[in-house]
Amino acid sequence: MKTIIVDVPDNEEEFFLSLFKKNKLKSRVLTEEDREEFAIAKWINEGIQSENVPIEKVYEHFRKHGVNC
Repeated sequence: MKTIIVDVPDNEEEFFLSLFKKNKLKSRVLTEEDREEFAIAKWINEGIQSENVPIEKVYEHFRKHGVNC
């Protein structure tokens, strides 16, 4: 099974959800928190593979979202 992420305008959301339902495809609307968690997971994965993610970039993201570092 594959996962595809599609950005749709807010006013088109219902159309796409009904289209997916009609074609018996599972769909999920991501919250802003979900998107942030995916970004952090991506940075962690990049860091594991390259050992080259700047720690300041991670701290900056945390500070931006209210975490004191």
